Amino acid sequence: MNDGFEVIEKGYLTIEGNTIAALKKGFPETKTNLIDCSGKIIMPGFVNAHTHLPMTMYRGIADDLPLKEWLEEHIWPAEAKHTHEESVRKATRLGLEEMVRTGTTTFADMYFFADAVAEETAAFGLRGVMNEGILDFPINSYKTTREAFEKAYAFVEKWKNHPLITPAAIFHATYTCSKDTLLEVKKMAEEYDLNLSTHISETQHEVDLVTSQQGMTPPAYLHELGMLTNKNFNAHCVWLNPADQELFATKGAHVVHCPSSNLKLGSGIAPVAAYLKKGINVALGTDGCASNNNLDMVEEMRLAALLQKGVNHDPTLLPAREALKMATLNGAKALGMDNIIGSLETGKRADLLIIDTDNTFMQPIYDYYSAIVYSMNSSCIETVLVDGKVVMENRDIQNSN
Repeated sequence: MNDGFEVIEKGYLTIEGNTIAALKKGFPETKTNLIDCSGKIIMPGFVNAHTHLPMTMYRGIADDLPLKEWLEEHIWPAEAKHTHEESVRKATRLGLEEMVRTGTTTFADMYFFADAVAEETAAFGLRGVMNEGILDFPINSYKTTREAFEKAYAFVEKWKNHPLITPAAIFHATYTCSKDTLLEVKKMAEEYDLNLSTHISETQHEVDLVTSQQGMTPPAYLHELGMLTNKNFNAHCVWLNPADQELFATKGAHVVHCPSSNLKLGSGIAPVAAYLKKGINVALGTDGCASNNNLDMVEEMRLAALLQKGVNHDPTLLPAREALKMATLNGAKALGMDNIIGSLETGKRADLLIIDTDNTFMQPIYDYYSAIVYSMNSSCIETVLVDGKVVMENRDIQNSN
């Protein structure tokens, strides 16, 4: 799969180092280091463009609650009591195993103790975009906003040239960060040429709150600060009004759609079909396990497609090809990495999945894209490679811990 939705039947893929060297029809001449994919599908790995990986430790802790109550009365108190470096490391390992079993090869993370998350991710062998999540009140990872920035700057310096870890500039939301904090995030992003990530317009309550404080919606506020650009990927975006949508389209800002989390918290359903029609790039994310409650991009992709058909009473909206693109290449574009990941093309990194089509969920196959989006579940993902290295083979994880 590439941007033109090309399918090569009865072909092969050659990897040299960490890079795809060839994609051809027929059979390879060499038989060394060969993975036999006869009767299988080779496809790009999923890009989970928004999650909170260590929140696997809070899976199921406070279900069936609205976002404000869930966050302020349950999640934040639990984090104050239980989130520390060692718990973050353990929860990260659990989340990494879940992600590779469900086909994610690259993820964007927003959490705390980011250095520990990066170390565990690099050791495991997945690709991650992350940094210390910045907000304006004390947490276990830092006690002041200044300390948060010190950790964030140190993270960039440590990881900026790593093959698997890509630093970003990350702040929680416009309602948890002051103007001075937001401008400091902007400064860091510009100084190091980082992509920028946040939560935005997740609920109507958030939009009303920021509008009452700033006299404008969250996207308009970021735009006024010069922080809504094509290097900005924004989680949720459930409540973008027409003017907000126009800002996203003209500025090239990216939407990260998190349908499971938005449904579970009762936040609403983002009008993704309308966003795509306006030319806005829409990626997919699972959000964290405390609000999903899993990290399964296969589920997220299928749900995203079905939701737009149902709420718009139009079965032609968000067809399988577009849904798969949202879960792969669009995610890579949102993270500023579409030059190296997100599709199977020569010169790109060898981040790929091998799908078992003999699985009963996959048979019969009339259209590959339809089978992947509407029929497949994560048990069909047999083997996963990241950066040219096997991280799961025949469902056996290589670096399990």
